[in-house]
Formats: sequence, structure tokens, C-alpha cells
Amino acid sequence: MKVLITCPRAPVTIEWIRVFTRANIEVILVDSLDYPIAKYFANTKYVKVASPKLDYIQYKNDMTTLLQDVDWVIPNCEDIFYLTKVREEIVCDTFFFMPDTELLYTLHHKYDFFKYINEHVKSPHTVLISNKNEIDFSTKSILKPVFSRFGQNVIREVTKENIKEIKCSSSYPWVQQQKIEGKSICNYALMKEGKLIAHVAYRPKYLLNDSASTYFEPYSDKRLDDFVTTFAQDTGYTGQVAFDFIDDGTDLYILECNPRATSGLHLLSNGLTFKENTFTYKKKENIPNYRVGTTLYTLFGVKALLKGEFSVLHKEYKKAKDVLDGMPFYAQFLSLYEMLYRAIKYKKPLTQASTFDIEFDG
Repeated sequence: MKVLITCPRAPVTIEWIRVFTRANIEVILVDSLDYPIAKYFANTKYVKVASPKLDYIQYKNDMTTLLQDVDWVIPNCEDIFYLTKVREEIVCDTFFFMPDTELLYTLHHKYDFFKYINEHVKSPHTVLISNKNEIDFSTKSILKPVFSRFGQNVIREVTKENIKEIKCSSSYPWVQQQKIEGKSICNYALMKEGKLIAHVAYRPKYLLNDSASTYFEPYSDKRLDDFVTTFAQDTGYTGQVAFDFIDDGTDLYILECNPRATSGLHLLSNGLTFKENTFTYKKKENIPNYRVGTTLYTLFGVKALLKGEFSVLHKEYKKAKDVLDGMPFYAQFLSLYEMLYRAIKYKKPLTQASTFDIEFDG
């Protein structure tokens, strides 16, 4: 059996490699980068393909060839929105561990996805905005495009000055959403044909650009368990899915959906097994905190030192497991070098530089 895993630039790919290696299954990695981090883990085969966003025709040709020779494909990042288009345009026997196209796009849309929430959580008041004249300046709210990631383009203080440069239309709508104050929570789940396989929740900490977490602290809330179980049944979902929440101390509010892999996979992969074309999960006791390499020191060390909080950072660093454990020391530097090069070359923030060639913005 062969499994094709996309987007090894995402560290969660390492967890998939571990799962399938334990099952003695051949893994092939595919991405449009030169130095994706997971390329250097466990001597897996890596194939470079065209960027799905920048050159879809060549990407389709590259993927069509690869898909004819594998049994499963697991997309990890926003390349999933291009892969679903490939799926519709070719004929192959590969099993795609992902939802159908319509559900995929709906869940990625920051307004439409609310139709799939259930009674176990609440939703903040959210309005679809297709013209800047529709924006309400009197409410405590935030603005964000209906397709966005890593908190990019989010306007957290809605003023006439702050919206001056945004482009808003029926073809590029935004949402204006009630601002909820409270505790940020993320979750991640695996489902197949409406059955929940595994689920984990965590607190995101040490955020890069106030959006991308580099530290993951396990969290438990029965409302989340009930929500994802019901969601799986209601949608018949297959694949990876994640949601962002805010707990205001009384209610749990759902903010958005990511119908793809997220860092939650790090927290449950040790209990995940693959056998006879399906996954099973045995929850481990006392799931540890996880961190991404040495990012706590390199990205947040100076700030913590200036605030007199370095001892706290060091303590959290020591008690967390490294998601890059087992990776050659040079891999992180090569991957970071490529991201820094892209950030400088394309004049983009580091988080955006890491994904602009695979992003889907509608």
C-alpha cells in the first residue's frame, strides 16, 4: 500500500509519517517547496510539484501522475481546495481522505459554515458584508475576509480609518463578527463517513504574528466532544477538520472552521493506528504539551526577557515535547531559510510567505 501526503511544509506531516511507518506503509510526500520540513524525516520519498495556486494546470498534471500510483491521499493544508478540483477532473481509484467539494468550500467560508453548527456551542453575531457601506461602526466587532488564514487581514478595531484600504465586494465579501472576550481554544478531529475517529482540544500559545501557534496545551471540555460527534453525524464528514472557539466563562462560541489538518494532530497521533484501510484511536492518558522546535527561544525569548518572564518561558519549554523530535538538526534551518527567503523576495509577512502559493481565497 502507498499513501501520498501533501504539504510536508506543515510539521503535522511528521505525525502522519509516524502513523504509517508503524503500519509498514510506504509514504510519498509532495509539495511545491524545495525544503519542506518533513522531507527530512525518516527517509521518506519526496516529489516536488508545481504550485497549485500559481500554476494549476501543471499542478494538475503532476498530481494526476502521482495519484495513479497510490492508494490513499491525505491533504494537510489549503492545497486541499485545489486537490478537490483535480479529483473532479480525473479518473483514479485513489481514496481521498477529505470531504466532498461542496462541503469543503462551505466549511472554509467564514459565514456559510455556521449552517453546520449544533446546539452544543453558540455563534457570535455575524453579518456578511459585500459593500463597505454595510459596515457597522457602533458595535464591538472584528472584520475579516470570508476566506482568510493565520489571522491575515483581520481588522480588530473597526474604524473608518482602518477600513480605508480594504477591498470589499460581492465577489470578495467580508464578515463582521461580534467580538467575544475570553479564552481561545482550538480543536482537531478525524472522521470517516460521519463517524468520529479521534478528537482533541488544546489551548494555542506563543502566537506568531498573533495568529499561528507554536505551543499547544491539551484542553478538555465535554461541550467540544459533543459538538464534534454531532457534527460528524450531521455532515457525514470524511477527513481532518478543526474549529476555533472562544470561551467567555459562560458559553462556548465557535468562530471559524478549518477543514484540513492543524497542529492538534501532534497531540493524538501516538494513539492513532492504521490497519485494513481505516484508523483506530486509543486515547493516551496525560497528553503532554507540545512545542515547535526552539521557536519559544528564537521567536519569543527576547520579548520574554524584556518583560521579566523568561523563567516562565523556559519552564514551559522544558515541560513540552518537541514536535520535531527525531528530525535532523539542519532540517529546521533549511526550512526556515526558505521561508525567510520567500518573505524577503515576495515582501510578505513570514506566516503569509509560508502559504501564499497554496492559499485559496475564493
